[in-house]
Amino acid sequence: MKITDIKTIALKIPLKEGSPVSAYPNRRRVHLIVEVSTDEGITGYGESIPFTYGSVGGYIEQQLKPLLVGENPMHVERLWDKAYRVSFGHGIRGISLNALSAVEVALWDIIGKARKLPVYEMIGGLCRDKIKAYASLMEYRKPEEVGKISVQWVEKGYKAVKIHQGRSDAVESTKAVRDAVGDDVEIMLDVNGAWTPIEAIKHAKTLERYDLTWLEEPIWPVDDYASLARLREKTSIPIAGGENEHTHHGFRNLITQNAVDIVQPDVIMTGGISVCRKIFALAEAWNLGIATHSFFFGPGVPASVHLSLSNMKSEWVEINAVPLEAFFITPAYRPINGYVTAPNKPGLGFEIDWDIVERYAVKESPTGSLYY
Repeated sequence: MKITDIKTIALKIPLKEGSPVSAYPNRRRVHLIVEVSTDEGITGYGESIPFTYGSVGGYIEQQLKPLLVGENPMHVERLWDKAYRVSFGHGIRGISLNALSAVEVALWDIIGKARKLPVYEMIGGLCRDKIKAYASLMEYRKPEEVGKISVQWVEKGYKAVKIHQGRSDAVESTKAVRDAVGDDVEIMLDVNGAWTPIEAIKHAKTLERYDLTWLEEPIWPVDDYASLARLREKTSIPIAGGENEHTHHGFRNLITQNAVDIVQPDVIMTGGISVCRKIFALAEAWNLGIATHSFFFGPGVPASVHLSLSNMKSEWVEINAVPLEAFFITPAYRPINGYVTAPNKPGLGFEIDWDIVERYAVKESPTGSLYY
C-alpha cells in the first residue's frame, strides 16, 4: 500500500449555542480535516488545530505531502520520524507539529481499516468499554452565567464540568458553579495561563474550599515548570497541564520537573497517537494521572477516545459541550449519560458526512488549490 495524496478541507461551522451565549463562540467555528489517500482505496482522516488553517494546510501541502506520497502508510513510526525531522530549521513546535499530528492520526485510521480492527485494539485493547466525559465549557461573561450553563449540562448527564474563566473572575465563577451544581458534581477550572506565580498561589488557597478535581494551566507562561512545581507544594488542588507541550520529549521536561499531577496531552497538537502513547508511558512511570485534552469536534475526538479506552490510567475525556450547528463526523462521539465510547468498527470508527462538508466547506484558499 502506498500514500497517493494528502489534502486538507477547511470548514466553518458555527456553534449551536443556547442561553447564555459564550464570550468567544467564533474561535470554535473553524475546523480542519486532513485526508490521506492510498492506492488501495483506503482513506484515513485526521484533524488539525484550525486557528491558522491556511498555514497548517500550506505546511501539509508544501512539506509533508511531497515527503510522504509514495510511502507505505503502515510504517507510521518511521514516517513520523521522517516528517518530524523536516521541521528542523523552521520550528519543531506549533504549526509543523499540528500538521504532523493530523496526518499521523489519519495514518492510524488507515491502518485500522486495512487490518479491519478498531484503533484501540491495535494500541493495547480495551481497558474499559466506556470512559467518563466532562463537559468543557466556553468562557462566559459573568459568574452567574457560568453557574447557569453548568446546571444545563449536568442535567444532560455530565458528571463533571470544566470552566474556562480568566484572571478577574475565576474564583467567583468557581463558587457560582459549586453553588449551582452541588457537591456531587466534579469541577475543573482552566484559567488558560492567566495568573502570575504569586497570583496562582493566592487564588489556589481560596479555591481549595470548592473541591476542584484539578486546576489547569494556572500560570503564564504555561511552560514555567519551576513555578508550577512551587505551586504544587503550596496547594492541595491537583495541578493539570500539557495541552501546549509537544512530543514526549517536552513531556519529559514537564514531568521530571514535578510540574503537574495530571498530564493532558492533545493528540492533534502534541504529535499524534504514537506520541501520546509514549507520553502515557512516561506518566505511568511517574504515577501521574492522565486526562487527554480534546477541545474540538472532528477526528481528534475519536483518536482521544481510542487512546483513553486503551490505557489503564486515563480517567477522563474532554468534550466541547456546546454542540455544532451540524456535526461533520458520524457518529459524533458525544457522551451518553456522561460517558463516551467507541464503536467496534475498523480504524477510528467514524465516517465523514460529506453533505455537511459540502455545505460548510471554505471555498477559497489562501494557499491555492488546497481546499474543496
